[in-house]
Amino acid sequence: MLLTNYHTHCEYCDGAGMPEDYIEVALEKGFDALGFSSHAPIPFEKDWTVSEEELPDYLDLIDRLKEKYKDRIEVYKGLEIDYLKGISGPSSEKFASLKLDYAIGSVHMMPVRNSDKFLAIDGPVKDLQELLKNTYDGSMELLSKGYFQLMQEMLQNHKFDILGHFDLMKKRNKNNLLFDEESPWYRNHVIETLDTLAGTDVILEVNTGGLSRGATDTIYPSPWILKAAQEKNIPLMLNADAHNKKHIDFYYREALSIIKECGYRELYSLYGGKWVTSSIEL
Repeated sequence: MLLTNYHTHCEYCDGAGMPEDYIEVALEKGFDALGFSSHAPIPFEKDWTVSEEELPDYLDLIDRLKEKYKDRIEVYKGLEIDYLKGISGPSSEKFASLKLDYAIGSVHMMPVRNSDKFLAIDGPVKDLQELLKNTYDGSMELLSKGYFQLMQEMLQNHKFDILGHFDLMKKRNKNNLLFDEESPWYRNHVIETLDTLAGTDVILEVNTGGLSRGATDTIYPSPWILKAAQEKNIPLMLNADAHNKKHIDFYYREALSIIKECGYRELYSLYGGKWVTSSIEL
């Protein structure tokens, strides 16, 4: 089984440490490949993305590290690119021209009704509360529908490689604080989105980042979603969403057990410059 992680953040965005720090840890742990996916610039003032000014430096550095470590580990250059309705997405021209090795498509930001403002679904609780109150009339069902519709639009209208943290909207939902995942409306939104995903070549990631940062009690996506994805033959990979070099394989063994229990027997990795599968080994 290949040991890999392609969802990695460093100090160019909201992670800690430089890319080479992560590579050194990956070598110690016996990784076969490591991909960097800093948050791509967005057209608002945010402190969690690469700045437009630093983006060329980030891309150049990853290229140089690729060459430096080519005989010891495969290093890949990527970005995590947000879908911003009506503005940009993972295959927008500005990103398509960067010659990335791969792109993660994610939905973090949701538009505020009657405004040009966007708020993060996984950001400060007050932002989520504002979205809920002012855009979705206090209804988590409507907010969920809006979130998953954005994901479906991204899948239908943009080309990218990896779908990031499928059910990110549960990040502030510990102990069912906001909604119950058993709700029929939520399950319907999930299944509709999996159906859209199944019609693409995009790989679904299992993401352990919510656990490593103490935000969730389980992986993204929840195990019941993984079972549904497996039944639809949706390809799968395992990523750490690491924001710290110590977390590049956080909860991997436990996640692999969950993945196998959900019916998967192989995972995808970018290796040798192409997408390949390897059998799950515990």
